Amino acid sequence: MDKIIPISDFQSRAKKYVEQVKKTEEPIIVTQRGRAAAMLVSCEVYEGLLATQEETSYPDWRQRLKRARRESREGKAVALAAYLQKRKRRA
Repeated sequence: MDKIIPISDFQSRAKKYVEQVKKTEEPIIVTQRGRAAAMLVSCEVYEGLLATQEETSYPDWRQRLKRARRESREGKAVALAAYLQKRKRRA
């Protein structure tokens, strides 16, 4: 379940909340005037969201995902670091 805190609480306890997010990788929603205004997430979660956004920007992303799932079932895994190196060389 999402943790929701007011911005005044975040301002006075920011270090505590940053440590909590790093430890649990659970996001924290920060409210302002009773409405969601921001979300605190770990760097790893944020980078994952950006990677997902980038992957789904390709027109054939559904086919690529289907292929990845099939290859995963078949045991044809590639380490993330190796994949990122390969992507970096292509760019």
